[in-house]
Amino acid sequence: MSFAVLRVTGSPGRLGLVLAGQATAALALTLAGGLAGDRFGRGRILTCSLAGRAGAATLLAATLLTRTASFPLLLAAAAAYGCADGFFGPVSTALLPDIVARDRLSRANALLGGTTATAASAAPALAGLVVAALGPGAGFAVQAALLAGAAGSLAAARLPTGRAMAAEVAGVAGREAGVTRSPAGVAGRAAEGGGERPLGQLRAGWTEFIRIRWLWLLTGQWLVFSMLTLAPVTVLGPVLAQRHLGGAAAWGVISAGLALGAVGGQFGAGRVRPPGQPGLAIACLLPVMTAEALALGLGAPLAVVIVAAALTGLALGAQTVFFQTALQTSVRPDVLARVAAIDLVGSEGGQPVGYALAGPLAAAVGAHAFLTASAAAMAVAGTAFTFIPALRTVTGGGRGDVAGG
Repeated sequence: MSFAVLRVTGSPGRLGLVLAGQATAALALTLAGGLAGDRFGRGRILTCSLAGRAGAATLLAATLLTRTASFPLLLAAAAAYGCADGFFGPVSTALLPDIVARDRLSRANALLGGTTATAASAAPALAGLVVAALGPGAGFAVQAALLAGAAGSLAAARLPTGRAMAAEVAGVAGREAGVTRSPAGVAGRAAEGGGERPLGQLRAGWTEFIRIRWLWLLTGQWLVFSMLTLAPVTVLGPVLAQRHLGGAAAWGVISAGLALGAVGGQFGAGRVRPPGQPGLAIACLLPVMTAEALALGLGAPLAVVIVAAALTGLALGAQTVFFQTALQTSVRPDVLARVAAIDLVGSEGGQPVGYALAGPLAAAVGAHAFLTASAAAMAVAGTAFTFIPALRTVTGGGRGDVAGG
């Protein structure tokens, strides 16, 4: 998308607007995704999300290859892609505890994230070569085919239905309370939950979210980090790569370094015992995540930027496993999708702002100076953040807390 917008418009500012539009659309639908994920079959929702994104990628491929793409069309297609993507995050987070035992969640998150990151370590480099040789239209054509294949694979999988998940939650609650419920009682409980209004369902998710102090503290921290560091790197990274580091192929290698680091971080995190103080462990990793932005801002050579991106990926990968496992074991399963949605909206809410402002701020003070200042400020603030006492809360909860919750 970055090089498609730059090819059509030549404007970093418009690139920021397209990325902001996509992120805003995704965030706007995330809460709806959380509600749907706690009420309907999660596998079906994920399949529809993949199919919707495949359709958006097909439209982009067709218009770019026929040279009929325009800025409004890119903006609309990115927004459509974001709408479909908004359902994926909270539902995928909530699905894993439905199919994996609680004591294996850490290893499952590491396997899932590590496998994904392994593929992602090769994909950016290959995508950069495709874009450099054939243009972004060909890249979107490949993406559309892969998304369609993923949707087909997920549709063929045997995943729990919404009714089965509701019955499991009711059964767990019954076992914890020492009560045996008949199938009719389980069905009645599921029907009662299904009849609750969306506002009441969101309120229940919010109550669970604010109960876990380390969770909402990290959500706020990530809100600032995504606005000041992640979003500017996404917008300005391709621009700096195109001007100073060798173009799309160089940015693909940098992105591959980030993904390769994430592979190591995720597989490594899966081999260690989940931290008893997840908030503190995750917060300590954030200053390391500024390495790529700092290297780009300082105008480092390509090799140094690749190493910095790998270091950033290492911290991101470990953080992902720790966070997902802590979230899945600390939150009641019947509200997990909603809590995950609230976290996503809060933590990524700064990205659209960061996307939209990165271009104008870089034009005012210079891309290198802006990235250097934002990365350095985030590293210092992230280090100070680790001294907050509430981050030392020991994790707990999850399926065992359904009755008490």
